[in-house]
Amino acid sequence: MNKEFKDELIKAGVDFDGAVKRFIESEDIYEEFLYRFTDDKNLSQLEEALAEGDIASAFKRAHTLKGITSNYGFINVYKAVIPITDILRNGSADGIEEYMAELKKYHSIICKIINKYK
Repeated sequence: MNKEFKDELIKAGVDFDGAVKRFIESEDIYEEFLYRFTDDKNLSQLEEALAEGDIASAFKRAHTLKGITSNYGFINVYKAVIPITDILRNGSADGIEEYMAELKKYHSIICKIINKYK
């Protein structure tokens, strides 16, 4: 992984060192998996489920996204999805819009950086 890519990720709030440790301490393997993240459909599926009022499916997508972003070290994305998961866990989507906007913002930032180096 080149230094510019790594620096941009860190600047965007990525726990780079922690994430690399979870990827058997290999920056190359971590980079390979980063490129797969931009194809992940959990955010779009979360939005679809919310639009359809399917709270159970929305919770599943949010919870999956929470786990993925934790493993990737995407701290800002992870922190943004926590309240969404908590709200949905309680069987409602009330008040979720503000959190979804934040999630989409941070998700977009990460995807733009990854796509820049893909």
